[in-house]
Amino acid sequence: MSSGPSTLRVLYLLRYYPTLTETFVYREIAGLTARGVVVTVGTLGGRSDGAMQDELPPVAVLRPPTTPAYMPLLLQLAPVLATAAGREVLAWLRRQLRPKDALKALWLADRARNFHRVHVHFAGEAAAWALAARKLHGTPYTVTVHAVDLFKPSAVIAQLLEGAAEVFTISGYNQRLIQERYGTAARLIRCGVPPWPGPAAAPGAQPLVIVAVGRWVPKKGFDLLVRAVESVDRPVELRLVSDAPQSVASERVRCIGLLPPGELRRVLADAGLVALPCREAPDGDMDGVPVVLMEALSAGVPVLTTPVSGIPELVDPAVGWLVPPDDPDALVAALREIADSPDQRVQRGAAGPERLEGRGFTVARQVEGILEAWDAAVADG
Repeated sequence: MSSGPSTLRVLYLLRYYPTLTETFVYREIAGLTARGVVVTVGTLGGRSDGAMQDELPPVAVLRPPTTPAYMPLLLQLAPVLATAAGREVLAWLRRQLRPKDALKALWLADRARNFHRVHVHFAGEAAAWALAARKLHGTPYTVTVHAVDLFKPSAVIAQLLEGAAEVFTISGYNQRLIQERYGTAARLIRCGVPPWPGPAAAPGAQPLVIVAVGRWVPKKGFDLLVRAVESVDRPVELRLVSDAPQSVASERVRCIGLLPPGELRRVLADAGLVALPCREAPDGDMDGVPVVLMEALSAGVPVLTTPVSGIPELVDPAVGWLVPPDDPDALVAALREIADSPDQRVQRGAAGPERLEGRGFTVARQVEGILEAWDAAVADG
């Protein structure tokens, strides 16, 4: 496929920008801009952890004015609010969002008139802004469905999916679930990672160094992993790159804290295993296909995880180990086997980069998939 059209202007609506955890979005944006697409990010605000993000794309950012006392915002919205359509869209936004966010979302929706299309990651709050933009100006939007937005859906997710020009999603598991629940055929566009920038890791080193990356939330299963590391009868060390409480630290468990992507790569380079014992949380939330598993395979590090959601589409015994979710005994047994098998760690880790390339878990394929979908929409139009 040829490079994307140089004049294509796309507004990415993101609930928070920047954040530490959405590097997969920023790499996608950077890849699109490298292909000639003009991308602008529209957001209501960032998160405090965004200061740690060291992979932000070189794009303009739109944020609605809010001071003093929202007066500039109201003045700029006066022409929109003078129309019946504008008032109707604002009323709809007020039913979906916090009252203080509805006007700001309307401002972003109005700015969509200057773009050929809108794209959104997660069928949640930002997707409601995208639907508002379509209602207001007819600007088409696409949405990528990930995990929490599907497993803990918005009350209006059916409207958000129906209003989209096309729905993308990151796994075949999600494709089937979206079809079953909402009757929507979603296009599979996997998230991916770039090629590993340095020498491959050496996962066969002894004793076994285990790295776990993610927030300390139930769906990650880190509480089970900590207990398994503490009880396994082998010399292992867990390096926990997380906002985990320091109370879980011990002689075997190091709490490193959250890290920017650049620093995380240095931690992964020293790993013998990346572990992520995912499970369904009590509130129904699950992981999709965690990017850290892709990062590990890119580095040549095998992974230990569970067959939850779309994970088996990435991980099998060729590149790692799978254990049942919420099974402490199976987790301990797997850690024992892995600690005793340095040759297997090397073999499975070495298969990681080919797995990513072969199944499309690369940034290049992610960007290509987006461009193919948008080009097809133009052709159909």
